[in-house]
Amino acid sequence: MLRRLPAITLTLAVAISLIPAAALARGPERETDSYTDYFHDDFIFDMCGIDTWTTVTERWTLKTWPDGSQTFHTRRTFVPDDPRIPIEKGAGTGFFATDGSWRVTGKPLQLFDRDGGILLLGTGLVRFDPDGNVLVAHGHDKALTADLAEFYCP
Repeated sequence: MLRRLPAITLTLAVAISLIPAAALARGPERETDSYTDYFHDDFIFDMCGIDTWTTVTERWTLKTWPDGSQTFHTRRTFVPDDPRIPIEKGAGTGFFATDGSWRVTGKPLQLFDRDGGILLLGTGLVRFDPDGNVLVAHGHDKALTADLAEFYCP
C-alpha cells in the first residue's frame, strides 16, 4: 500500500496541474442581442439644426474569455426620417486585453447618400494603450479628422 502512495500523489498532482489547461481550453462565455430603436436625433439637430427622428438597428456579440479578455463585435445602421440626411452604418470588433490595452478593427463609420453612394468611410485598425492613447492607426482615417457637418448636413 505504501508503494501506491507516490503513484496516487503523482496522479493527483498531474490532475491538479491540468485544471487550468482544461479551463483555458473551454470556449468563451457569449452574450448576444439585437434591437431596433426610434429616437429624436440630437446629434443631427446639434450639428445641422435639422429636427429629425432616426431608426437605429444594432446586433452585437460579447465574448468573455476564461483569462478575462473580451471580444465585442457590433453592426449598426442609423436611418434618419429626413431624406436629406445620409444613412450611417458601422461594423467593428473590439479586442480588450486583461492589461487594459485594446484594439478595434473594421469599418466603424460608413456614410451613404440615399442613392447608395459612399460619402465617407472609416476603416482599418486602431490600437490603444490602457489610457486610451492611440498607439497605431492603419487604414482610412479621414473620418477621424473630417468636419462631419460637411458630410451629414445638406
